[in-house]
Amino acid sequence: MLEPKTFEDANKIQKIPGVTEGFLVFGHYDYVAFLDVMGLEKVGQIADKIQKLGFVRYVETLIER
Repeated sequence: MLEPKTFEDANKIQKIPGVTEGFLVFGHYDYVAFLDVMGLEKVGQIADKIQKLGFVRYVETLIER
């Protein structure tokens, strides 16, 4: 069972402008966020914001073209 704090943290990520969807997942990753932004610079800015939330230890960025 997931802790309520997990859902609170997920909601913090989903509130970041540019994040269009997000899903709690199990396995190597705990959360997957989908972004809809123009340019790689914006992707990096959002990744930095996610990293700075305090509860995120690692961010990996995958790009679909």
